[in-house]
Amino acid sequence: MRTKALLAAATMLAAGLATSLAQSNVYSLNVVGYVNVPIRNGFTLLANPLNAATNTLNGLFPSAAFGDTVYLNNGSGFVSSTYFGSWSPDLALPPGQGAFYSAAAAATNTFVGEVPQGSLTNPIPAGFSLKSSQVPQAATLSTLNFPANFGDTVYFLRAGAYSSSTFFGSWSPDETVAVGESFWVSTAAPAQWVRNFTVQ
Repeated sequence: MRTKALLAAATMLAAGLATSLAQSNVYSLNVVGYVNVPIRNGFTLLANPLNAATNTLNGLFPSAAFGDTVYLNNGSGFVSSTYFGSWSPDLALPPGQGAFYSAAAAATNTFVGEVPQGSLTNPIPAGFSLKSSQVPQAATLSTLNFPANFGDTVYFLRAGAYSSSTFFGSWSPDETVAVGESFWVSTAAPAQWVRNFTVQ
């Protein structure tokens, strides 16, 4: 009986050791976090900085104030959604896309989700578009590897007024993009904004 108990214990130990050794080579690259993004009274150019469980307005702004409105640029104009207890329509706002957020009072929205990683591509169409970084990293346009041709301009809406940065071989000025901030892009030719991003 004692021999059987020892054999059973040895078998369980061996199985546990094999399982732990197998698991020691399993690494999770998913990084989950949250970002607090301020919303001004009036209009704010903002973005979804994380890949949420659902990247729709009802998932991203569940505690919006009654009457808050989001405007998304579709290339030829705007589509809008207003909060009346829920967002109608429930538009998608994935990382990399920008939006106008109109609020009657200042607030802070908490985005919760996974940090996008790996090789990320954000298409930039010719003309005007609303864009944002696909990763939650506050950095300059040059550090973010934002693609540009001579004369391309980026417009930021800050403190209720626009400021701009133009590419003349380098960005002038080389503005820092905040996490959760979007901006207007004016470019004559389409481009691909490619980032290779990994959380260290």
